[in-house]
Amino acid sequence: MTPRPFIEKEFRRFRAMPRTLWVVLVAGVVFLLANMISLLSIGGLKIDPGTATLFGAVIGLCVVAWQTSKGFQNLIRSQENQSRLERQARLHRHELERTSAEDEENRERQLLLSGLRAEMISLHSTAYGSATTQHQFALLYKAMHEHGAPATMKEFTISGYKAAFYKENISKLGLINVSLAADIIRVYSMVFDDRKVVWEKAAPNSVVAVAYATGAVLAYRFNADLYHVAMRIRSLEEGSADPGTLQETEAQRHAKLPKLEDMVPEKMV
Repeated sequence: MTPRPFIEKEFRRFRAMPRTLWVVLVAGVVFLLANMISLLSIGGLKIDPGTATLFGAVIGLCVVAWQTSKGFQNLIRSQENQSRLERQARLHRHELERTSAEDEENRERQLLLSGLRAEMISLHSTAYGSATTQHQFALLYKAMHEHGAPATMKEFTISGYKAAFYKENISKLGLINVSLAADIIRVYSMVFDDRKVVWEKAAPNSVVAVAYATGAVLAYRFNADLYHVAMRIRSLEEGSADPGTLQETEAQRHAKLPKLEDMVPEKMV
């Protein structure tokens, strides 16, 4: 007696046959039945026409059912494949759009940083020129005060700075990290238009010396701060070490700058 597990195994293998073999098997059975009917007819066995028609209809229906099933399966596979392709296309398009947006943001950031650094370099030169000029005038009026020269200054002008690029792009500072953006805003807070001070009478030389000395000190600090922030931008562009924030390095940065007390008279009167 054949063991039951063996029979079950063979039955599963039989069911797992490819569809092509199933078609061949069905065709063989149909061919065998047709031959049997033909032989029976030749042998004088009379087959009822209704039975023959029913038999043919059943066979035809089975073939049509198989073809229909096969067609639906192909249609489902085609739809699934189309859905998969469309899903992949949407994901790819989304990835391209995201990459494009990131590239555009990086480009905008790079242009902003480059423009700000270029403007800072220009302001750095202007601030240094202003600082040295006011420093010399402070020393001049200090000497005039110490030597008792008559007062002649009735109008004092503080030269300002121009920062067109910063003003036009201030709304884009959100593209930069908070620490650097804060330093940029802080250093540009020193930008102002020309200012004029007018006295009714000629101001004492000591007062004029203090005015020039104050302007010189502020310009020296502005010059140093501009250089520091420009180097922070450069470090971000080149991937080098960040020199630190303005607040963290202020004492060290301003330690060697000219002092106010060295530019003004010891005695104001």
